[in-house]
Amino acid sequence: MADIQLHSWGSKIEEAFEACLVSMFGYMTDLAKVEEQYEFYWKASGDSMDGLLFQFLDEALNSFHAEPCFVAKRVEILRFDKEKFEIEFRGWGESFDTSKHETEADIKSPTYSNMQIIEKLDRCDVYVIVDI
Repeated sequence: MADIQLHSWGSKIEEAFEACLVSMFGYMTDLAKVEEQYEFYWKASGDSMDGLLFQFLDEALNSFHAEPCFVAKRVEILRFDKEKFEIEFRGWGESFDTSKHETEADIKSPTYSNMQIIEKLDRCDVYVIVDI
């Protein structure tokens, strides 16, 4: 058993979440070999901001582990409701293909362990440990 800590940031929370998801996919495969062939849409909700971040990552991870085995090279948040803890987002990428994409880390799940969302006026940092 092992863990990887993802650390992402942006000028606002949406950018930090987007970067966190892209970094998660980047640990799973070399994103330089991923083409933006189609879009994939997700929705997630939680009971807190940490819960929302967990579900945000978990929804995307589920679409990687099941059909269509989607891996996103780029992510955009379409709706982010901080009061209801709801998020809608899309990614651009393609289906994972072992003849084209190398398997790096096999991420099983995000965790709540040491999860942090640190919002300041001009920057947001996100820390998430994922189980591999």
